Amino acid sequence: MPTWLSPRARIALIGDAAHPFLPTSVQGASQAMEDGATLAVCLELAAKRKDGVQTALRAYERIRYDRVLAAQKTGETTRDRWHKADFANIKKNPEAVKLRREKWLLDFDAERHAYEVYEKTVREVEEEKERARL
Repeated sequence: MPTWLSPRARIALIGDAAHPFLPTSVQGASQAMEDGATLAVCLELAAKRKDGVQTALRAYERIRYDRVLAAQKTGETTRDRWHKADFANIKKNPEAVKLRREKWLLDFDAERHAYEVYEKTVREVEEEKERARL
């Protein structure tokens, strides 16, 4: 989906509602948990702002979007490897169909990352809103 937010950024989708995963991704639940952690940080940090919820939701989407897209691609790669399997090769090398466990997916702290990038992300979102007004 091109956006996970309602037009006025008052509602956000998370998890499979926002970004469904292929079963071969083996990432749907973990990415939903990362969404929740990121959204919680964004809401906490935006709480003192007049437009806090909208700011938090826009930051959440921006922080998460590219990572989720990359995680979704791992499912496509696995699907293609499994569905186009060379069974003669698999008999010789059973590791060829083994599910890859990507370090960048497994060793990630979504909460820490959200704290680290939140302020920069909000500045980017605000600059884009200002350019759109001009």
